[in-house]
Amino acid sequence: MKLIKVTLVFSLLALVFVAQTEAQNPIWEKWLACNRIGTKALGSLLRETIPTVRNLLNCIDYNPPTDIGNSYLSKLKLYYELLKRGALDKTQCLIVPLKESVRLLRPYV
Repeated sequence: MKLIKVTLVFSLLALVFVAQTEAQNPIWEKWLACNRIGTKALGSLLRETIPTVRNLLNCIDYNPPTDIGNSYLSKLKLYYELLKRGALDKTQCLIVPLKESVRLLRPYV
């Protein structure tokens, strides 16, 4: 019964928003165009994420512990250690992925 009520409420909201969106169509078109560009930029960045992280880990000679657990604190400590090694010990290893990210995102900016 609750599902029917929720469906009815969302249907009414959709009808109200359809009337408003017809009046605001140019705003939505601009937003959708910007969203398409952002999605393409994010897609190109995500395609290069895994090889870049692999190269970063090889560059700083980082071997993560085998059992880090499932808690947020243990994962946060792992990321902190990774960034500390990259930022303080071997800064060149961290600069290369950042330059690569800039190169990938430059056409979309």
